[in-house]
Amino acid sequence: MTDSALSDAKKEQIKLRATFLNNIGIGAILIGVFTPVTRVILELPVANLDVLWISVWMMICFAIGLGLHSLATRLLNGLDR
Repeated sequence: MTDSALSDAKKEQIKLRATFLNNIGIGAILIGVFTPVTRVILELPVANLDVLWISVWMMICFAIGLGLHSLATRLLNGLDR
């Protein structure tokens, strides 16, 4: 085994960090994208919702979720060592 090789414990830590980041990203997408869509569908006829403001926040939350997922994927690329 070379000096640059990762131990099994370090690999598991990397996997856990990647899983954590991925799950936070999924949560951001669920809360920031799917919840407002459901709210708009269910409440649009009875409430005066600012659809433009909601869509901006949806895009921001989607970008945050996608960024966290990409970061988690990059962390997993470190397992090749």
